[in-house]
Order: sequence, then C-alpha cells, then structure tokens
Amino acid sequence: MELLLIHQNHPGQFRDLTPALERLGHRVLGLGASPRATAAGSPRLHYDWSPPKLADDLLDPVLETSLRRAQQVLERCLQLRQQGYVPDAVLAHSGWGEALHLADVWPEAVLIAYPELHAAPRLLGYGFDADLGAPPPALRAQWRRRNLMGLAAIAEADACVVPTLFQRDTFPAHLRGRFHVLHEGIALPPLPTPGSAGQAFQLPSGPTLRKGDPVITFASRNLEPLRGFRTLLRSLPEVLTARPDARVVIVGGNGTGYGAPSAHRDGHRGELLALLGHRLPLERLHFLPPLTHRDLLSLFRISAAHVYLTYPYALSWSLLEAMACGALVVGSDNPPVSEVIRHGHNGLLVPFNQPDRLAAWLTAVLADPMAFAPMAEAGRATIAARYEVNRAARTYEGLIRSLRVLR
Repeated sequence: MELLLIHQNHPGQFRDLTPALERLGHRVLGLGASPRATAAGSPRLHYDWSPPKLADDLLDPVLETSLRRAQQVLERCLQLRQQGYVPDAVLAHSGWGEALHLADVWPEAVLIAYPELHAAPRLLGYGFDADLGAPPPALRAQWRRRNLMGLAAIAEADACVVPTLFQRDTFPAHLRGRFHVLHEGIALPPLPTPGSAGQAFQLPSGPTLRKGDPVITFASRNLEPLRGFRTLLRSLPEVLTARPDARVVIVGGNGTGYGAPSAHRDGHRGELLALLGHRLPLERLHFLPPLTHRDLLSLFRISAAHVYLTYPYALSWSLLEAMACGALVVGSDNPPVSEVIRHGHNGLLVPFNQPDRLAAWLTAVLADPMAFAPMAEAGRATIAARYEVNRAARTYEGLIRSLRVLR
C-alpha cells in the first residue's frame, strides 16, 4: 500500500512505525514542517512553514496559527495530487490542524486521525496536583478552542487512533466509538551482554556508572511539574540520606514544558534547588541536558530504579524504553501509567503527590536490587508483548485494510 504519514515534527510518534511498515512491504511517505531527513531513509516531504505574524487583537493566536498551518498543508497536498500522488491511506496527527483539509484532497483514501488528547483542566494538573488551585476561566475557554482541530479531524476521519485507553477516554463519550486504542510501538532495544561497554554510562564530568551501581534515573523533555519533577526532588533528601552511595541522574531541559511555568528565574529546577538544596548532597545529583536517543538508552540500561511520574496525560516513550532496557520503573499510580505497570508484577506504582512513598520504594529497591530483578524482567516482557513496533505495524496494517474494505 501507499501510505502518507503527516506530523508537524515528522517523524514524531511515527519514528519507529515508519520503517516497520516499510518492512511489511508498504511504501511510506512522510510530510512535515521542515525539510530535515528522517529515519531509515524513508522519503520525506515538507510543507512551507514559518511562525506567522499575527495581529495583536486576535482572540486566540494558537487557533489562528493552526488554521494557517492547515492551509499550508492543503496547498502542499494539492501539489502532490496534481503530480499524480494518491495514497491508499493517510495517518495524520491532528493536534495542530494538519488533518483539516485532507478529506477534500484525497476523498478516495482512508483517513486516520491521531488526535492524541482532548484538552481538559485535569490534564494540566488541576484537581490532581496538590500544588495547583482552580483553573482560571480564561484558560478553560482557551482549552475549548484548542480542541476544535481535533474534533474537526474526528468528524472527517474514517477512524481515529490513540495510544492508550486513558487518552481515548479524555474525549466525549459519544465520540469514543470512533477510536482504536493502538500504540504506535517502539523498537525493542537489545540488552548488552554482562560486563560489556553497553552496561556503562560515562557522566560528562564525573565517574562512569555501571549496571549494578545504586543509580536512580529520571528523564523528561523539560523538568516540570506535569512530569513529576517536583515530586522527585522532594523525595531525594530521604533517599540520599539513607543511601550515601547512591547517585541520581536527571535528564531534561529547563523550559516551561506543558504546564504552568515557575516564577523562579531558573525555572522549576532553580526553584526546587533553592528550597531543598541545603538538604541534598549536590555532588551526587547530576543534571544532564537532553541526551541523544542512543545515550538515553545507555543510561536506562544501567539504572537501578527509573522514576516516571506524570499527570494524567499522554504517555511518554521514555517509560516504555526504560522498561525495555531492563530498568525497574517506579511510576505514578494513575492512568495512563497504570495501563502499562501492574504494581508488584512488572514495576512499582506510587501516588503522584506523595514523595515520602516514592522515597520509601526507591530506598527499598537500592537496598536489595536482586529482589526486584524479576519485576524488571517482567517489565521488558510487557513491552515486547504489547508495545513492540513490528506488532504495532501489523495491527495498523490490518486496520487500514479493514477500513479500505468498508469504503
């Protein structure tokens, strides 16, 4: 089949899915907002895009930007159509408006929307994170408008996909029947042989960490409340006091991220260190900027305990990849994490707002890692059985073929 995958940051979530679909014999074309190369040498096109200059009195600049992005995608797809390109199916991330006009360009193609989430206060922590109060009315109105692109895509699509049950259930109940819960999959990283270089991670200005060392890891695009950074930092004084040999490696940028920004000039990291730094042995706390994918997997492989906390929000690939690398994951006891981890079987779950509970489990894991090794092994088995990308590609293939029969 001829398949077109559209994502403003292509390949985005389709990074591993694209080559897996190609291995099944399909021709996959990618379309994104920049002309950078993509994985596995797959053909990739781009549409013209630069942040528009908008009038100061617009009610919602983000919505206007999405409409303009939709127009640019329309123009590029019309060019493809005029050149004779007609895909059998189009899979489009619809959060930024890119799917708005696709049914008009290729009415004969199967159209699958990937709307990801339906925005609501709880997704950004309101009513969930004890540090937050009530959302202001203006923010509620903004979320209503942000949902318009996703709702328009759902209306036009033959089907919609989301990676988790939780993400499906953020949408209004009467729309959920349009959805297929189908994770796009990750490539299962190989485990290194014991004692090999693949079981070591060199800190940029520090020691080499090895498998078996008491190392706690944490990784997020940005160090922000939505991904549990504040809870992690609050747990560490107790853990590092109990374990004077332990080190903590925290990977992430210092940007705002998805949630509310910090008033501190150095962001949430600066704010938490100002509050807790006197209780933390900073020489054993290592902050690293975002790593290459290869280096991140190397870090996961030597992790004794990987912390993954999140508001009820989209599921990060880092959770799945940490489990696939054999790390014992301590996650937050809320969806979507609880869809992946079953407490005491393939990982550990703690309440998001209870850093003392997180500290207790981290201390226990570092004290007797062999007792938790079967959980880590079960975690990798979970990823291989449920989230491996070749399995996901076959399921996507079956979905597309069934939708083509119904047209």
